[in-house]
This record gives sequence, C-alpha cells and structure tokens, in this order.
Amino acid sequence: MKFSSLEELLLPVKKRLLQIKGLDFFQRSLIAGLGLACLWMGLGRLFLLNGYRFGAMLSLAAALAAGGIWLYIRRPNLLDAARALDENGLEDRMTTALLHKEQASLMAELQRQDALEKGTYFVETQLQLIISPRFSKKQLSVGISLFAVLMILLLVPNTNDAILQQAGKDKAWVQEEKEQVGELLTQLQAKPSPLPAIKRMTEDLKELERKLGQTPTAAGALDELEKTLKKMEASMGELEKQNQRSEQWAESMQRTQALRELGKALQQRSPESIQREGAKLSEQVQKLTPEQKQLLASELERLAASAAAATPEAEQLLREQLQQAASAIRSGEDAAAQLSQLQAGLTAASAAQQALAQQQAQAAEAAASLAAGALPQARELAASGAQPGQAWAPGGRAEQLAAAGSASAAPNAGAAGQGQSGAAASTGAGAGAAGEAAGGASGTQGSGGTGSGAGGGTGAGGGTGGTQGGTGAGSRGLVATPRERSGSGGTFIDGGPTVGSGGEVSKGGSAPAMDGASRPYEDVYADYAAEASSALNRSELPQHMQNLVRDYFLEIQPQR
Repeated sequence: MKFSSLEELLLPVKKRLLQIKGLDFFQRSLIAGLGLACLWMGLGRLFLLNGYRFGAMLSLAAALAAGGIWLYIRRPNLLDAARALDENGLEDRMTTALLHKEQASLMAELQRQDALEKGTYFVETQLQLIISPRFSKKQLSVGISLFAVLMILLLVPNTNDAILQQAGKDKAWVQEEKEQVGELLTQLQAKPSPLPAIKRMTEDLKELERKLGQTPTAAGALDELEKTLKKMEASMGELEKQNQRSEQWAESMQRTQALRELGKALQQRSPESIQREGAKLSEQVQKLTPEQKQLLASELERLAASAAAATPEAEQLLREQLQQAASAIRSGEDAAAQLSQLQAGLTAASAAQQALAQQQAQAAEAAASLAAGALPQARELAASGAQPGQAWAPGGRAEQLAAAGSASAAPNAGAAGQGQSGAAASTGAGAGAAGEAAGGASGTQGSGGTGSGAGGGTGAGGGTGGTQGGTGAGSRGLVATPRERSGSGGTFIDGGPTVGSGGEVSKGGSAPAMDGASRPYEDVYADYAAEASSALNRSELPQHMQNLVRDYFLEIQPQR
C-alpha cells in the first residue's frame, strides 16, 4: 500500500484509535447505566416509587448517550494517531514530521520522507497486532453481573407494584370525583339562590372540591365526601322544614271558610287560581256583615302572626300585607286595594315556594349523584378489608341516597303508606303531639277496634261511632269529638292536642271541641294540623319522623 502524505497514512491509525476508545467508552457507560438501573429497581422494592421501571430504563439509555457524547468530544485526531505510532517504535518520527509538515527546508523534507517510509511499513505489518480494540475482562465481568442482577429485579414480582397500581386508580377516581363536584357547583351557581341553605351547600361543595385536590387516596376522599353529604343533608333538612312550614301555613288558611279556596290555590302553587280566588274574596268581603268582617280580620291577623313562606323576603311581605288587609277590613274601609296587594303577595309566595321545590330537587339530585358515584369505590375498599365511614356501609345513608335519588324519597314513601293506614282505621289517640293530632284529625273510631298515631301511642275503645251514619269507616262531614269513652281498655280522657312531652292541654283557639260536640271536618283538621306543626317546630325529631307526620296530614287533608 502506498501513501502519498502523512495525513493519508495516519487516517487508518486514527480510525483504529476511535474504535478502541469507542469500545472502552461503551463498556464504561454501559456499566454505569446498568448500575443506575439496578439502583432504581432496588429503590422500587424498598419504597413506593411511581415509574421506577421507567426510571431504570431511562438511566441506562442516558448513560449510553452520555458515553457517546463524551466519545464525540474526546475523539482521536491526527496528532493522537502520530503519537500512537511513535509509542510503538517510531521514536517521535511521526510526531516531528506532522508538526513540521508546513516547513519547506531540505531537512524537513527528508525527515517527512523517512517518517512516511517507516510509518508505511508499520501500518502494513503491525497496525492490526498492536493497535486493536479489545474487551476488558474486568469490565466485561462487572457488566455481565450487573445485567444478571437487573434481569432478576425485572422478572421477580414486586409487591409494591400492586400498591402503586391501586394508588394510581385511587388518584384517577379522586380526580373524577373532583370533576363531578365541579360540575355540580357549576349547576348550583348557574341559578344563584338567596336561601342560606343553598349558599351553605355551595360553599360546602367548594370546600370539598379543594380538599379532593389535596387528597390522593380513595379512603381520604370518601371521608371528605361523607362529611359533605352530612352537611348537605342538614341543608336539605332546613329546606324541607321551610317547605313544610309554608305548606302547613297554607293549610291553616283553609280553616276559615272565606279563605279556604285561596289557601287551596296557594297550596297547589297555582298563580291563576290565586288570582281568581283573590278576586272572589274581594267580592265576598263587600257582602259580609260587620261581625263577619271582624271575624275575618281576626283570622287575617292570626295568619299574619304565623306567616310562613319559602324566603324571608316573601314571608315579611305576606305578614305586612295580611296586617294591612286586616286593618282595612276591621276599620270598615274599602279593602280592595289591600286585598289586591295580598293577592300579589300570595302569588309571589307561590312562586317562591315553587322555586324552593326546584332547589330542593336540585340539592337532592346533587347529594344522590355524589353518593352514587362514590358507592362502588366504597364497596371495593370494604371488600379489600378497609373500613370506610358508616355512611358507606350496606344499607347506609349513601346507599339510600343513591337508590332513592333524594335524601327523603325512601322515608317519605314509608310515611305515606303508614299515613294512609292511619287515615282508614285510626281508632285511638297516639302518644305525643303529632300522633294525638293525627288521631283527633281523623275523627274515626271503629267499633271495638284499636288505633295508633304517628307519635307512637295506641288506644283501645269499646264504643262506636265518631262519625255520623256509620261505624269504623269515618266521614268527612261533621266529626264528633267525644271526651270520655269506656271499653276494654278502661277510661281514657282525651285532652286534645298536647304540647311537648307532658300532655299539657292546648288552650289556643277553638281546637278542642266541647264534649259530644260535632264540628266540620275542615275545622278539626286545621286545628290539629296547626298544633302538630307547632309541636314539630319545637322538637328535634329526626327528619324522617317529621316527614312521616307531614305526609300523614297530607293524606287526610279535607280536599283529598
């Protein structure tokens, strides 16, 4: 082989040096990468590290890439090739010739010619023997050992993997719940409400969304959801209580003949009927005698004192308009303007009641949605041995909410059935204000039968009647209210609706009829319904018990 210049002669040597150095850098970077990968795999078995396998592979690739970059930076040049030849017997000929290759003197030319001849012989005969890439046995053994360790760590199952997988599922589920809470918040905020209960519910959902963003585990998220559901139920109970007060107040209007149809229209939430009946009331007032006007004014004042509406604003407006109408009627003035304002106030109260019902349904739907979305995760946790809160237990409150679609649907269904049974066959007076009021309002007593009230008491009688013209079935015409009766159960003195737990006799109005008196069913119903409502407001009965009493009176109301 004939080389025409030193550069051409040194190119094969430079290539050989690059191969040697490349092999050395590859071995070193591979060992470093395998060591880092083994470290990642070991840490993944000692600690809960997400993506430790990916970290191991990334470390190995990064070490090899770093070795390649370092090789490129430190790659051999022509001077390195010349030094390699000189170190193998050429005694600085190649280095000197390369450093003085630009000189044109005779001595420099002769020296370059000598180096070219000696170098050509060396490259042709000894280059492959002396400068040859070889694996380091020590590095090779270390690399094989690390590779074996890495394979073992990769193939042997890691118990932390199941924990990490579950943690990933938990995180994804918590994120889904957070997004669901955000959607519910958007729905509530789309229709702002002045009701404090709805405002508190909105704030509770905001707080839940914030806490879910800080809670990575499903167990922690379920705890936060349970707390929020309890708060939401409290708010829903407040809405239900406000709704009951409004409905019972509308029922109490019906005890007065002149206001009966207007009360029915308000209870039915019909603006058209309110306007129609309000116009009729204005006409009727003009035909009343002075005594009848005084009685109507007293009734309006009573309604003003107990006014109840869906919002504080509507309630205050009703109270003022009722007082104004009563004052106008009592003074003998033309009350048409005041009654017209009262009609507008009742229409506004009806609209507020309708809005309250919609907000109740929306709140119940939100609570049911939260409960239904979390139940599968709670069951999965329970199956794995964890103990989520009591709300997530089988048959617990969350399951009831999810199944019923609202906080009170299931209790109300049972209450309605019990109320219907009491309306058809009640024969005694129950213990407690609500139960006794229910028994008195029904006014029906079968011959020799037994009866129970919502308050939990039972009574037995041997007499007949309680109605005119029949036994046991009852009537909604004139209702007899006997005070004393005897039978197998002994003597029982009916003290009328009771206040509190001591059985005190209510002295308000005309609620308890005189012994043996017969009164219209509507009057008896209104008296007892009002007293039961008052007793419920004074007590702290559970919500489902309040719903039971309320539904009972709805079932036996006169217009049904």
